[in-house]
Amino acid sequence: MGNEWVTWVKIHRLLVAMLVGVAVLGLGLIGLVAVLRPPVTATPLGTAAMSSQATKSSTTKTAQSSRLKASTSGPLYVDVKGAVQQPGLYQVTAKMRVADAIALAKGLTSQADQRQVNLAAKVVDQQVIYVPVKGEKAPALASPTTPTSKAATATDTSGKTSKGTAVGATKDKINLNTADVAALQKLSGVGQKKAEKIIAFRDQHGDFKSVADLKKVGGFGDKTLAKFRDQLTV
Repeated sequence: MGNEWVTWVKIHRLLVAMLVGVAVLGLGLIGLVAVLRPPVTATPLGTAAMSSQATKSSTTKTAQSSRLKASTSGPLYVDVKGAVQQPGLYQVTAKMRVADAIALAKGLTSQADQRQVNLAAKVVDQQVIYVPVKGEKAPALASPTTPTSKAATATDTSGKTSKGTAVGATKDKINLNTADVAALQKLSGVGQKKAEKIIAFRDQHGDFKSVADLKKVGGFGDKTLAKFRDQLTV
């Protein structure tokens, strides 16, 4: 059997040489691939954690941006007052201007003093848009309660705004021409009846021209005026 195998190899030595060559070549290719393959390195734990945190931060910022966009592009509401045809609460959008809100209120009246209103100002949610009549000084208005919104005030022709601290008040003073019953009762010694007298006088005779005009209201004399003079404005 051994002799026959040797004899067969001698007869087919060319074929055997080819097979051996192919085997050697295959092994060489396998070794070359193993050498050239880049090493697989494990990602450090700290790097993986930082990558995860960066992904979470990016997701959070995207969500916040989406919420902010939704809040500014959604419906807003403004309160249009003063010398307009139909004062009231109107729904607007963040892209609208004061002029658009006044148009919703059917426009200005013939007595409106347009010079004291900045028609180009952008509207913000909870804004009060007040249009004064000619000869009237625009009152300081309350700012919207939303944290990101700007103050809602009437503006003069210079484009400067006067930011108020409360409706019917200029700084810490109470405005006789815009204050309601509750605001007037903040004055020491002024109850509901006296406050209603002030408002009734204002409705009948028009706005107070000066704080001294308070003496024209029944129940208010020189002593009362001297007591309240530093707390009032018009």
